[in-house]
Amino acid sequence: MRVISVVVWALLGLAQAQGVEAVKGYLIGRVEQQKAATAALVKASQDYFALAQKAGFDYRKLAQAQPGPLRQSLQAARAAWVKASPIYESVEGIVAGVESLADFDLNLDAGASAAEGGDAVVTFDLKLEDGRVLRRPGNAFGVLEGTLWGTERAFSSGVRFDVDGDGKLGFGDYLPDAYVLKAGAAKLDELTGGLLAAAQGWKPTPSDVFGALVANVPTAASVFVARWKTSRFVLGEKATRRDFNVISSLDDLVNNIRSWQELYGGVSSLVRAKNPALDRQIAEGLSGLRAYAERLVAQEKTRRFSLEQAELIYKEADNRATAVTGKLAQAAALLGFKVGQ
Repeated sequence: MRVISVVVWALLGLAQAQGVEAVKGYLIGRVEQQKAATAALVKASQDYFALAQKAGFDYRKLAQAQPGPLRQSLQAARAAWVKASPIYESVEGIVAGVESLADFDLNLDAGASAAEGGDAVVTFDLKLEDGRVLRRPGNAFGVLEGTLWGTERAFSSGVRFDVDGDGKLGFGDYLPDAYVLKAGAAKLDELTGGLLAAAQGWKPTPSDVFGALVANVPTAASVFVARWKTSRFVLGEKATRRDFNVISSLDDLVNNIRSWQELYGGVSSLVRAKNPALDRQIAEGLSGLRAYAERLVAQEKTRRFSLEQAELIYKEADNRATAVTGKLAQAAALLGFKVGQ
């Protein structure tokens, strides 16, 4: 019996190692894809800067003299941002929940600006080539969204330009401040490279995984639905925030749940060995939460939810997330891991 027990524990230890290493592999693979997108964004921002420089940074002159190349460089920059952002959202639950990686989430996607204040202000300044320094300007993805779509006046030239080429001036049709765009793209690429290196050096444990899950799953409503309620996807032209107006936070939620599912996949076999029913309940809870968010995303493509409906969605998402978090905390305790809730 003793020999059998040793073999069983050895197999469980192997499953544990393989499970969390799979989470690491997923993280590295996705961040590598993000790095390719941020590199493309750097190239596009440099192309735009060169055009602006040639026009002496006279943006009205630039809009008239170089409309074709100008539109091409900005569309390329936007496309790269739109590619990089969802990729990051699909690993954010891992990055934000692991202590050695969490600062990257602050600076890439979650941190506030010094003007906004609070406990989660980014740690970097943005130094521009003309000598200006933007002190703690906010997270890199948000800075670039505000720059590329003109939702932050301080990052825009203020000159209107038909960026998307649809023949009219609508949302986001502004020329960015070339200095801010170039510096912001470089910072996003630098942070992504730093995250990749840190992910490669990360030595994951099941305790890391449960900690990340218990910290992140409850944010389904309090972070993702909450900021969606104040975005143009719900408020339309009344929205005043500079970020989360290009990609709906409901889409971000779906991608984050994907990262939570990847995380749980790394420890599922350990829970299943102790309590198969609990393992099934957690997996079904995460799948149900993702399916709920995906239904909302699909509906949003053909309609706009009212603020009253958004409040109901907040409550539903919070109830679902709270239920799953309770099961996750139960599983962690069953396996002897201490996590906060």
